[in-house]
Amino acid sequence: MKQRNTFSGIILLGIGLFYFTMRMEIELLQPYMTWPTLIVIIGTALIMQAGSGKDSSNLFSGVFLTGLGLHFHAAAKVAAWPEPLQMIILLAGVSFLIQYRKTKEGLIPGLLLSLLALWLLFFKSNTPSVENIFVKAEDFWPIILMILGAYLMFFKKKK
Repeated sequence: MKQRNTFSGIILLGIGLFYFTMRMEIELLQPYMTWPTLIVIIGTALIMQAGSGKDSSNLFSGVFLTGLGLHFHAAAKVAAWPEPLQMIILLAGVSFLIQYRKTKEGLIPGLLLSLLALWLLFFKSNTPSVENIFVKAEDFWPIILMILGAYLMFFKKKK
């Protein structure tokens, strides 16, 4: 019961502060009164719920949503911000790694996704000899991710 109250309380508090700030028209905060802020509020509530008890099932979702909201804020402000696909892959990897610290599950997907995202961020455009491999692989990597996800869902047994 306490976890439900924590989540509901943070959601109501966050959305209340969001609309209060909009109504008060505080000039400094007006650029942040957009939908990514609501995503950050929901993600933060999920993280707080996961941290308030032994149930950490919402940790992945909370980290991912918070990161996604911050990504959209940064993308609007920073001209050289990475593309959404690269950041979403990185956010998924980091979310798995943070989940692994608490639940000891998700290390391999976290490492693979983080390494893939870092490769796409830093090395894809800088290495022309490898770029030909990525041109061909870009058509197939979504299928590989779907196969990996199906394997984890249906075939991998929990201990």
